[in-house]
Amino acid sequence: MSHEMMKPGSDNGIVESNERGRDLTYDQKKAAEAAFRGEPFNPAWSVAAAVVYEGIVSAMCRMQVAALTDVTGVEAAEECLTR
Repeated sequence: MSHEMMKPGSDNGIVESNERGRDLTYDQKKAAEAAFRGEPFNPAWSVAAAVVYEGIVSAMCRMQVAALTDVTGVEAAEECLTR
């Protein structure tokens, strides 16, 4: 099974999936949206949604720290993008 994020022939070209290649559940998608928007986590969401939310928030924090540091921060930001 391919882990590509682009899917030819789809409306927007993006397939929402996690590292295992499965589609995200409704609450995982909502958690991801909330994390990117800086909104709080909804405790009614599943544990799997919490993992998605925390992963995105953590990666965004690492990227912000890397952006504020010297040249070695660039390497850290690139590492965040590859995980």
